[in-house]
Amino acid sequence: MVNENKNNVTDSIHRVLARKYRPLNFTKLVGQNNLIKTLSGSIERGRLAHAYILTGVRGVGKTSTARIIAKLFNCTNPEKSSEIAINPCGVCDSCLGIAEGKNIDVLEIDAASNTGVDNIRELIDGVGYKPLTSKFRIYIIDEVHMLSKGAFNALLKTLEEPPEHVKFIFATTEIRKVPVTILSRCQRFDLQRVQFKILIDHLKWVCEQESIKFSLDALQIIVRVSGGSVRDALSLLDQSASISGDDIKSETISFMLGLPSRLSSIEILENIFAGNIANALEIYDNVIINGSNGEILISDMLDIIHLSTRLNVLGESKEDVSLAIIPEGEKNSISKISKISIPGLTRAWQILLKGIEEVRSAPNPDEAGSMVLIRLGYASDLPDPSSLVKKIKSKLEENSNQTDEVLNKSHDKSNFSENNDVSKNLNLNVNETSLKEINTFEDLVDLFKIKGELLLHAQLLSCIHLVSFERGKLEVSISGNVNNNISFEISKFLKNWTGQDWIVSIVDDQGTETLERQNERKALEVIEKTKKTPEMQKVLKAFPNADLKSVIDTNR
Repeated sequence: MVNENKNNVTDSIHRVLARKYRPLNFTKLVGQNNLIKTLSGSIERGRLAHAYILTGVRGVGKTSTARIIAKLFNCTNPEKSSEIAINPCGVCDSCLGIAEGKNIDVLEIDAASNTGVDNIRELIDGVGYKPLTSKFRIYIIDEVHMLSKGAFNALLKTLEEPPEHVKFIFATTEIRKVPVTILSRCQRFDLQRVQFKILIDHLKWVCEQESIKFSLDALQIIVRVSGGSVRDALSLLDQSASISGDDIKSETISFMLGLPSRLSSIEILENIFAGNIANALEIYDNVIINGSNGEILISDMLDIIHLSTRLNVLGESKEDVSLAIIPEGEKNSISKISKISIPGLTRAWQILLKGIEEVRSAPNPDEAGSMVLIRLGYASDLPDPSSLVKKIKSKLEENSNQTDEVLNKSHDKSNFSENNDVSKNLNLNVNETSLKEINTFEDLVDLFKIKGELLLHAQLLSCIHLVSFERGKLEVSISGNVNNNISFEISKFLKNWTGQDWIVSIVDDQGTETLERQNERKALEVIEKTKKTPEMQKVLKAFPNADLKSVIDTNR
């Protein structure tokens, strides 16, 4: 009676899909065609390595692949196939023993539980013994990166020169934590994340085998959340089937995982890009109230921006896997968002990417999420950087053209304008590129202002008296307070700017008036000339107490 009940219980136990559909040969290994071809070819040609290391994210088949390789090494009846060069038969004693974990010549070790050097030394002690029932003695070490430094060191010598009857197969999710000395002694295989379409097709096949009804939207959510992990996808499928009664719908998946509707995330983005920040925040608050959180929403928006950007760049190409799996209900909305300029989409991506880190570290993640949306909303009104650059360039070109016009007019001025102080100062606004040569002392002084050396420019104007000037040679006298090494500084700057050596000498000769004094005198002369004009005589007569202080050239 007890035995009968026990058997009934055993028969009723559900075997999880991730274990039930674990691949037993290369034909059933999902999404790793490159690895299969390489391994099959090497085994077929007898080019067998003594150590392999398999790396990849969780759930892509590292441990399953290690067991398949062990079967291939020890299979007594390999099956030839047109698709796969070599497959283990799966029915010989060796294959069955490995599949059931009963083969005494194949040892699986979990490095997370056996991290110490003593564990590895115990393993090494057994290396010298020949296999009892199989061709090779095989050691499968899972999560090998968890071994201690001492354990790795103890393994090195044996790994470099193992006996011919020994093979090592390592598996790890953290390849960077494995010492280079270990990696250099192994043949490395990188297992890829399974592509979305391949994983969806696999889930469809599993659903057909298990008589599970499903909607395509539901499978797409599972694939997206699993991140290319077959095991995670099968676990989610198993869980959702249990909740929904073998009728999987997208609503069930969203409820199970606490995910907001993707349409809500899309609607938030549409309102933000349309400038309706208040509406976007209202939708966000409603989603939060219904049980979601800011981090999930921001993560969803990042995914939508990514898809929209790819759609903008690539167009609606069915060859792009990321775009091919967009649910029908989302395609129109994502297509609208993709019409935004690439700079706008990339700016949104940067804000959301930075924002999700803020949400994770914030005391109140939901409030942080709303602040990210507000920032994104106001940033969407900003012009594109490329547009700003174009406007700045256009403005600079416009100003440059105006300056050239002023310069051309200044050369054609009358005697009045030539003597005018303002006309003289027009040369100070000349673009440095237009001043190709220094022909006069005034040109030299102007160059210091153009180059931004304002202190030296002021000293040259007010304290320097010109004695003699020629290209490359300058003699001056000094009045007032100036730098002790002013001649050296003038010479140094002129050489840097003109590419020519300049000799600047300070002499005792009196020299001419300073340029500042010359400008002042010329300005006074212009004022006196202007006072004598009939028009100005009339103004002064009408306003007896008025005085003319300066003259501005209106033709400037």
